Amino acid sequence: MTSSEPVGTANPGAAFMRRLRNDHAGLSRVLRTIDGLLDRLAGEPEAVQPILAEAFGYLLRYQHGYHHPREDRLFEKIRRKRPALADTLAKLEEEHETGERETAELAEALAAEPPDALRGKKGERLAARIHGYIQHARMHMRDEEAVFYARAEKVLGKSDWAEIIDGDGTEDPAADMAVLADQYPELAAHFDLPTRHPGRSETADPAVNAPHQLMLDVTDLYGGLLHEGFDLTRRNARRLLAVRGPIGLVRTVGAITSDNLRFAGRCVTRPSRWAINTGADWLIARVKPVQDG
Repeated sequence: MTSSEPVGTANPGAAFMRRLRNDHAGLSRVLRTIDGLLDRLAGEPEAVQPILAEAFGYLLRYQHGYHHPREDRLFEKIRRKRPALADTLAKLEEEHETGERETAELAEALAAEPPDALRGKKGERLAARIHGYIQHARMHMRDEEAVFYARAEKVLGKSDWAEIIDGDGTEDPAADMAVLADQYPELAAHFDLPTRHPGRSETADPAVNAPHQLMLDVTDLYGGLLHEGFDLTRRNARRLLAVRGPIGLVRTVGAITSDNLRFAGRCVTRPSRWAINTGADWLIARVKPVQDG
């Protein structure tokens, strides 16, 4: 499948970064799907195991096979321009390697067992391990976006982009439901969306696709915050249930209050940052054609 907006044309840097951001949107949707199924793994393994197995196959084949190598090339170029970021970028690259191993191990664990073997404690343990993996993957995405997604176009020049862009045209299967259904039918059926993804259109005109993409971006933004809120609520409940005395209660309430305040801060700052970045992209998309003309 080839890109509807080739990354080697008028503004290769912006197009390449847009592809990476779209990949993160697809990854976010798949991670939320996995997380939403975990509570059923130990009780209904026959229903959710096939979907989870395909979801991890998608993560392994596309996100680790195509998306992360593209990011690694970007990291290398940014490291040369901004040496102060070298340690952070090295950490992100290392997380790509360890994440790929963990993804492969979880994919194998899901495929190796018959459904009945996952019923009960074994399924609960695997679900807990997958939940930890999802939390780490979300933190990794946030770290990437904070470090370079907002700066890469400004830091790198045309020659840098020429060496970064692979030109293979392979796109995220999650961006097109027809392609997803062909490669991962169980996952696509679970999404229960139209054959064509609502974020895509038959036209490559960004102005036509923009409202649909905006809707998906808003859904991903607030959906991610919602799931973080669920995680925080579960963690707070476990803490309260573990309290054994007044002193423990005071400490637990303090920890819960601190975590809740941090989450409230993210709920304020993350949408604001997204609005600023999206607004800048919107202006560039409309002003640049006039300049080129």
